[in-house]
Amino acid sequence: MTVTGHLHVHPEVHPEVHPHDHRRPAPGEATSPGASPMVDIGGEVGALIVYLDRTTRSGELEACPAGRPAERFHTGVHPRDLGGGEVPVAVFPQVVGGSYQVLDDDGIPMALVHVTGGHVAELDLRG
Repeated sequence: MTVTGHLHVHPEVHPEVHPHDHRRPAPGEATSPGASPMVDIGGEVGALIVYLDRTTRSGELEACPAGRPAERFHTGVHPRDLGGGEVPVAVFPQVVGGSYQVLDDDGIPMALVHVTGGHVAELDLRG
C-alpha cells in the first residue's frame, strides 16, 4: 500500500499549502520499511523530504514559511529503509514554492530550505 505523508495545516493561516485527507494509516503501516510516501507536485507546488538523525519528541516535524512562524505546518516522521539502515524521514508532500524554515522540537528554526514548484527538495539534517 502507498502511504501518503501526513500534512496538517490551518488553511485560514497558510492557504498556499494544500491540505489532504487526514486518514491515519493502520498501526505499523506508515512505519513499515519500504512504505512509499506519495507527493503531489506540479506547477507552483513542490515537496520537501527531510532526513533526520533521530525522531522528534512528538513524532512530527514542523516547518513554516521563512520568517512567518505563526504559519507553521507539520508532517509525520517515519523510519525509512534507505539501503544502509533505517533513517527517520519527514515528507511534506505538497508545499508551494518558496523559502521555508524547518523547526526543532521547541519551534526554533534549525534549517532554511528552498522549495521549487514541480520539484522535490531534500534536506539532510543528519549529523
